[in-house]
Amino acid sequence: MVKLRGIVLHSIKYGESSVIAYIYTDLHGRQTYMVNGVRGAKQRRRSSLIQPLFLLDIEAYPERRRGSMCRMKEFCASVPLQSLPFDVHKNVIALFIGEVLYKLIREEEQNEALFDFLHRHILLLDEMEHGVVGFHLYFLAQLARHLGFFPGNAYSEEYSYFDMKNGVFVPFAPQHGVFMDKPTSALLGEFIGATFNDLQHMRASREHRNMLMHKLLDYYCSHLGMANPIRSLAVLEEVFA
Repeated sequence: MVKLRGIVLHSIKYGESSVIAYIYTDLHGRQTYMVNGVRGAKQRRRSSLIQPLFLLDIEAYPERRRGSMCRMKEFCASVPLQSLPFDVHKNVIALFIGEVLYKLIREEEQNEALFDFLHRHILLLDEMEHGVVGFHLYFLAQLARHLGFFPGNAYSEEYSYFDMKNGVFVPFAPQHGVFMDKPTSALLGEFIGATFNDLQHMRASREHRNMLMHKLLDYYCSHLGMANPIRSLAVLEEVFA
């Protein structure tokens, strides 16, 4: 048996009582698990753990060939989440982030730094009381650091346009047209330079937040080939409207 820590990204119902779960693990990167017998009335408590960003301890059968489906023997909550499952704002953020990660992360190799980043920020989201409205933007801005295309310089009044094609702030709007305008670039600069504790003090209009969110998703799509659209985006925008 193999013991792993995992982060649920996405799940699909399979048959009458099973689930196919896509989970990012600490030792083997992204894995696909067949989880049998978790959708009956008596299994409601176990099935409730297979939700986006839930943290699991997993006991799995030995890994099969690369890319194949794995099987779990047992799983349980590694850290019981206190507010994320019950707070509608945090829950929809988890749904959104889970879908983004599901479409972004394909590697089946260990990446300790990325796993620790995800694990730590899920716990921060669960614990936070103020600033939730900007968490997903902060998360997306910081995630780029772990995926290899973090902006190559800092925002400033002189370098006030973010060139999305080349990943740098520039002094003029690029002729290729793939960039963020000044207000959106300034907001990106805020989230890049922010600490988690800064979120409760950051203020931005709904329109500016939504514009940055769409541009960040475009940035991820162009650099990592992430499939769009993100279906949970509409739900996220509606909840935070």
